[in-house]
Amino acid sequence: PSPPPSKSAPKSVAARPTDRKRSHLNGNSDANNNDPAEKRDSIVPRKQRRSLEQTEPVHEDGKAPYCPLVVRKSLPAGTVKSCPLPPKRNTLAAGEVKSCPLPPKAKVSPRLNEMPSTSTKNSKQKAIMELPKEVHQSNSIEEGRRVMQWIINPVKPDDFFNDFWEQNACLVQRKNPKFFSELISFQMIDEMLIQNHLEFTTNIDVTSYLDGKRETLNPEGRAKPPTVWGFYGDGCSIRILNPSTYLPGLRQVCSMLQEFFHCLVGANVYLTPPNSQGFAPHFDDIEAFVLQIEGRKRWRLYMPLQPPDVLARESSGNYSQEHLGEPILDEVLEAGDVLYFPRGTVHQALTDKDQHSLHITLSVYQQQAYANLMEALMPHVLQRAVKQSLSMRRGLPLHTWHNMGLVHANDQNLPRGNFIKDVQEMVQKYLVPSETEIDWAVDQVAKKFQHEALPPTILPEEQVRTVFGSRSGRDEKGYSICDYELTDQTAIRLLRANILRLVSSEDSLRIYYYVDNALEYCKYEANFMEIEPNEAGAVKTLIKAYPAYIKVSLLPLKSADRRIEVATALWERGLLMTEKPFK
Repeated sequence: PSPPPSKSAPKSVAARPTDRKRSHLNGNSDANNNDPAEKRDSIVPRKQRRSLEQTEPVHEDGKAPYCPLVVRKSLPAGTVKSCPLPPKRNTLAAGEVKSCPLPPKAKVSPRLNEMPSTSTKNSKQKAIMELPKEVHQSNSIEEGRRVMQWIINPVKPDDFFNDFWEQNACLVQRKNPKFFSELISFQMIDEMLIQNHLEFTTNIDVTSYLDGKRETLNPEGRAKPPTVWGFYGDGCSIRILNPSTYLPGLRQVCSMLQEFFHCLVGANVYLTPPNSQGFAPHFDDIEAFVLQIEGRKRWRLYMPLQPPDVLARESSGNYSQEHLGEPILDEVLEAGDVLYFPRGTVHQALTDKDQHSLHITLSVYQQQAYANLMEALMPHVLQRAVKQSLSMRRGLPLHTWHNMGLVHANDQNLPRGNFIKDVQEMVQKYLVPSETEIDWAVDQVAKKFQHEALPPTILPEEQVRTVFGSRSGRDEKGYSICDYELTDQTAIRLLRANILRLVSSEDSLRIYYYVDNALEYCKYEANFMEIEPNEAGAVKTLIKAYPAYIKVSLLPLKSADRRIEVATALWERGLLMTEKPFK
């Protein structure tokens, strides 16, 4: 059934989806689009902590199949569905996968197929990722897949993408509280605040959600430990917006995953004190992986309130409890557990009275939909059609205003019918994209990734084979001496599968690359180098040969000197790696 109309919350970024620094805010709102009161002083008075209302627990008989994203009726206005904190329960067997109950078949969306539940017990878990023996020969996409497998283990990636991705929530509960412990900890946050200059609003948010009101309580200036922990002690949640800038281990996880997902993988950290909730119910525009690091946190997921919110392209504002129906998943995450849910899934989370919570939200596939491809593609197609078609450039009929538009929407006459037919035929005849145009549009979307991506984490085995391990000296006369030299017999390959993108740009060919990106989101302009058309074949050869090494002599260029020049230029940009250490 169609849901009743509901009040749409103001557009916001209620939970920052991507790992980025914010340099400015809208003058009429705070970081979460809450209507501002008067401008806050640099030090905001801390609010007295209040207890959360306790009610009778809701039980689900210990069962939890998957949860398809269908639209349900919300409760009538003024009716609040209470979802109290559940009592402590027996922990699932290590590695057990759990998901939420199926709604009645009559309510299942026809666009989704039923899928079998995934459950694997007694699976061995590895708390620390192990690198392959031959790092310099590995495939970065497969390495990203391996990290993905580590996160969702025991669910296999193929099963995950068939049964859960963009469809259903997936909960993996482990009996392994140290599974993610090396990524971040309470102590690591304290050291991060001491050793680095983090700013409120830019890097840190202080948030609260009391009596149905969501607030951001950021003072101005540097986020020093006494101020941050003071807010935390008063019951506020702490959100770190770009933790991968300061945490090498987390940054490596994100940079490896971005090769697998072919898009930016962001991370936010959320630290919540006992008996607290930092955010109002809302949905995001990202595929979310919640990694519980410390403590416990109760999560409730809800169906999207309206059909367009399924796989939403923009984050919602803050919903009140009256907006929501019954949760489709109501579970407690403990340290080592993982929860995935698709974009558009309404969610809220809170801690119980006896335990804090520290979790990381990894975010992927933001603005990575067919719609984004079409937004790049169709203006290009229209531009081409206008140039090539005289019909597209002819003037509109004189009678158009008097037969078309809102006033004439219900008219039935020949001029109106002919006009509608002509426009529809033009679209079908002139606005169908060619293969070349689709390829061009995909390159534009891929170019965006090159600007947004984190720089790669260069491992020791890679360093001695790349420019990052090169050291220059000088001779007796003071001239610079390089410690590397590529020849026609040097075996080379790309540093990563997605380290660069060859893009046609107006009258030139460009190589966009992310190796020189900053650790902060889009801090610099996109990096690119222009090449001659006759050099494109060499780049294509390297891309298609990956992950294999090929000799410089196999690059399709006319002379050995030119092959060496092109290979050296790419190597010096950090885009290539030699099979053998250059020293």
